[in-house]
Amino acid sequence: MLGILKKITGSDSFFLVITGLAVSILVAALYIFQPPILQFVDYKIYDQYMSSSPVGQKTNIPVIVDIDDESLAELGQWPWPRYRMALLLAKIQQAGALSTGLDILIGEPDRTSPYTIRDSLRDELGVTVDFKGLPQGLMDNDKVLADILRQGRYVLGFYFDFMENQKDPSVHDQPCFVKPVSIAQIRAKGSPALKDLTLNALDAICPLPVLAKASPLCGFYNTITDYDGVVRRVPLIITLNGKQYPSLALATLMKAMGRKNILVKTSPIGIESIRIGKTTIPVDAKGQMLIRYRGGMAEFPYYSAKDILSGKIGENELKDKVVFMGTSAAGLRDLRVTPFASDYPGVEVHATIVDNILTKDFILKPDWVPGLELMLVLAAGIVSMILLTWSRSLWIILPIAAMGAAIVYGSIQIFRTYDAYLTPMYSLIVLGLNFTMLTLIKFWREEGQKKFLQATFSSYLAPELIDEMFSNREMPELGGEARQITAYFTDIQSFSSFSEKLTAPQLVELLNEYLSVMTDILIEEKGTLDKYEGDAIIAFFGAPMDVPDHALRACRVAVKMQQAGLELRDKWAKEVQLPDKPDRNTKNFPEEQWSKGEKWPKVVHNMRTRIGVNSGEIVVGNMGSSMRMNYTMMGDAVNLAARLEEGAKQFGIFTAVSHFTLDQEVEVDGEPHKIIDLVEARLIDNIQVVGKDEPVRIYELVAMKGGLTENEEILFDLFAKAREEYVAQNWDKAIEIYTEANKYERYDDTKHTPCDVFIKRAEEHKLNPPVPEGEIWDGVYRMTKK
Repeated sequence: MLGILKKITGSDSFFLVITGLAVSILVAALYIFQPPILQFVDYKIYDQYMSSSPVGQKTNIPVIVDIDDESLAELGQWPWPRYRMALLLAKIQQAGALSTGLDILIGEPDRTSPYTIRDSLRDELGVTVDFKGLPQGLMDNDKVLADILRQGRYVLGFYFDFMENQKDPSVHDQPCFVKPVSIAQIRAKGSPALKDLTLNALDAICPLPVLAKASPLCGFYNTITDYDGVVRRVPLIITLNGKQYPSLALATLMKAMGRKNILVKTSPIGIESIRIGKTTIPVDAKGQMLIRYRGGMAEFPYYSAKDILSGKIGENELKDKVVFMGTSAAGLRDLRVTPFASDYPGVEVHATIVDNILTKDFILKPDWVPGLELMLVLAAGIVSMILLTWSRSLWIILPIAAMGAAIVYGSIQIFRTYDAYLTPMYSLIVLGLNFTMLTLIKFWREEGQKKFLQATFSSYLAPELIDEMFSNREMPELGGEARQITAYFTDIQSFSSFSEKLTAPQLVELLNEYLSVMTDILIEEKGTLDKYEGDAIIAFFGAPMDVPDHALRACRVAVKMQQAGLELRDKWAKEVQLPDKPDRNTKNFPEEQWSKGEKWPKVVHNMRTRIGVNSGEIVVGNMGSSMRMNYTMMGDAVNLAARLEEGAKQFGIFTAVSHFTLDQEVEVDGEPHKIIDLVEARLIDNIQVVGKDEPVRIYELVAMKGGLTENEEILFDLFAKAREEYVAQNWDKAIEIYTEANKYERYDDTKHTPCDVFIKRAEEHKLNPPVPEGEIWDGVYRMTKK
């Protein structure tokens, strides 16, 4: 049978290893292919990192000119006449702006009547502006705006179309004259052409040809949303018909820096970086830059268009700024979803990109990140598989959880310190799956093995022994063995009086509640329940499992049981009979024994438990007949524990412990201590029973160390002094101190107290001394009968 057990265990380990490796490979495959649902979760983790990380120091260079509701109310509805747009752009440039990017599309001809620019500015706005180099008198307003664009540092916005089936012919049929960006490509060996690496648009919705031709540089204002509709990245260049065009943010920054071209570094797997001036911008393989948002909306200064036209906003606010013109007016606003907000203005996305580039504050996705992420997945899978295969304790969840926490913490620190996002999701998935799968498999397999063992051995082994055999993966020896353990006996005082007053169902109800509470305390301290004998509990500590501190645990259980007994008494005393139930006092006991309306008689309210505890060499093992065996104990030490429980009533105490228990040593904080130093116990007597040569010191166990009340401390002190006089045969002095100590005795509802016993015994010894006069007495009370 032992060979079968080992074979089962060995196959378990093999099956767990195979399952753990399969889970690791599966999660690695998920990481490589990244299904949309997992991408969605990963995006949310990224958003949490973004929103919870410290916001870097932003520049004060990007600003926003807002065509807001107040501007429309004062100057007229959108679209404005071209002369007004011309004036607005001219004023921005005159204020000293480095460049101005228009996050609006001017795609239709001006439908307003021609005006004389000078007269309209003077008459309508009350200002005079010197348009140097512009034609005088009556003119086409689109051409006026074109002349402004041609002479200034402006970037027109346009839009790429990626969906062929949604084309609008009225828009797309117009010719597009936006100019491509000049790009110098550094190509690694085997690198494809740039048009094969970037996003490719199908068409473009462009500004009016007259405006596009006049503008030295145009930029697309497309933003790419991820699977969940959130803007986390933006393409800096997009290809149309084999030519590359810059984003509005990149083009506006190029204009501000006076740069006419950019440098793009590529490799066989995609674009590596985009360089403008001395700044290298990290991008993904398609040329998309991750945006480091600075927070919610309005992180950059907003200036109303009407305030610029009226002269309230000028050089102080716009000099040396990169301006983006957009609109927040109702019905015109362009909103985006970001990790920080669901109503983020699109114009601020462009401002944020420029700010990121100027501060060089980028979120990175280095080449080594995917490899490290995949390696973490495999490492987490293999380590968790080894731990879960090796350990059979549920505590293994702690190192697994610690691994998960370390991965998350490390990922957060990498993000905050090195600006690189390292996803913890797939490593957490492999940890969670391995823990769940392997734990379920172990549970399923072990339950099957346990049922096998129970079916095989239950006819002659106790269930507790089968559990230990299963846990240790070894066959126990049949028969008995001698061990140093602690025997434990309890009994309810005067239980026969309970039987007289309660019906059989009431007695069962009371005993079930009492035994449940007491057994829970016993099991909690690793005690082994031997059997119930009516109201008595017989148990032991230190077998079948080895418990080094068995004596201390037995004392702790005794203290807890006595406290639990008091709590049960209080509970029972407060319980009343339910009004819709029959009278529980079926035997019609008088009021003084069972008060009307109370659930239990007075005797239950005053129930007490006697306990006897003794340690020593005890034989434990499977004992009984060939048909049925039970794991139990036997020996002199067991008999003494039973005698201590029964004899406790002779002294008027309820917890009697022998010196064999209290002299046991146990380690506490690495230091050896005797049990008597860890509990509060008073020496009651030193007796020698019939048939035994060695006397037994009997102690009353009251509490764990430091648990005495003030009265109990006085009692202990007086009782010890009285004992000294008693052993010294100073009978009168002993009686005097015992009488004083009796005032502090712990129980006043017992037939007698320990002080009563020794006062009576001292009086007897006065008449019949225990030893001849002049001899020293050892204080041992030698019993002449059992």
